Amino acid sequence: MGFAPWVEPLFRKIRSYLPETAYVLSIYAAVRIVLLVSDLFAAHVSFGGNLVRPLTSWDANWYLQVAQNFYPAHAPTVHGQLTYSAAGFEPLFPALIRSLMEIGLTPVQSAITVSVIGGAAATVLVWRLATALFDEEVGKVAATLFAVFPGMGVVWGLVYSECVALALVAGSLLLLIRERWVWAGVLGALATATSPMALPLALAALASAGQSLARKQAPKALITAALVPVGFLGYAGFLAVRYHDLLFWWRLQHQAWGATIDFGRGLMRQLAAPLSGGYVGKGWMEWAGVVLVAAAIAVLIRARTALPIVTYCIGIFALAFVSNQLGFKPRFLAWAFPALISTAALTRRRGWQPIAMFFVGLLVLVFLAYTMNGNYMVQP
Repeated sequence: MGFAPWVEPLFRKIRSYLPETAYVLSIYAAVRIVLLVSDLFAAHVSFGGNLVRPLTSWDANWYLQVAQNFYPAHAPTVHGQLTYSAAGFEPLFPALIRSLMEIGLTPVQSAITVSVIGGAAATVLVWRLATALFDEEVGKVAATLFAVFPGMGVVWGLVYSECVALALVAGSLLLLIRERWVWAGVLGALATATSPMALPLALAALASAGQSLARKQAPKALITAALVPVGFLGYAGFLAVRYHDLLFWWRLQHQAWGATIDFGRGLMRQLAAPLSGGYVGKGWMEWAGVVLVAAAIAVLIRARTALPIVTYCIGIFALAFVSNQLGFKPRFLAWAFPALISTAALTRRRGWQPIAMFFVGLLVLVFLAYTMNGNYMVQP
């Protein structure tokens, strides 16, 4: 009887969410089925019928290596320079894969299971975030646009960490706007232990703290801002100890992958030569990304989206701009998913359906392009 006062309202709330949850998850499930059919096609055409190869191409294979063998005892080098290594990939996603391997699943089965569950959680949390920012109708439209966004062709189609990271980011932003500062920071820390792309969550928390100061209130969101980087810094610190190099993560990214902060110079070179190509991608892809970023900023402002959410998205765009290896490609733009919430808010009555259908077509093309024609597309 002692639990009744809060258990019964909780179950009533859960029951009230079930129809909308079923709708949101049905959209997500349909997308995964479409990508599974696309995987069958890619496997038949380019991988000799091996259904696993398209799913585990590109960086997906590194996550599986970490899950199976942990990080190498000694950092691989070539001619005195650090080379490609599993140490370049954050631990949380592989840890989840490993946890399912412990109950008897194969590495690939575990990775697909984590991807499917993580993606479902991300879609539901985007729905709840959009509902909290606007209303239920916007929530359902936003979840639909999120599930079919072209960048998810990589996230849902390959075994990539974004399936978990985006769920954690959405959860952290939801808790942030609900002023659950500590738990927002905890989820943020888990997100940055999955990918450094989640670090702009700290900027969102700082924006929230600034709003509190403007209202002459205690800036409690600073707690969130302090916690968010802990996941990434803990990972970088672990690598520093393991490989006896305080700056190992940064040296590895630079020496192996050629990653550096060039403040947009590389991106500008690609924009100046749309038909150019290389490891970081094609120039025309970046032009498409620039148009999408401009549109995203416009809808964020026009929908009067909450300042912390806008700040997070601007942080994502800035991170992609200043890095010579990121740029405005589909997978990285998926991190700015709150812009899809703002799009849903502006088009909920009319206009979102054509956008969703356009996204669906591109979603499949992105998956097939990166799995079947990677040497042309390069670096998803």
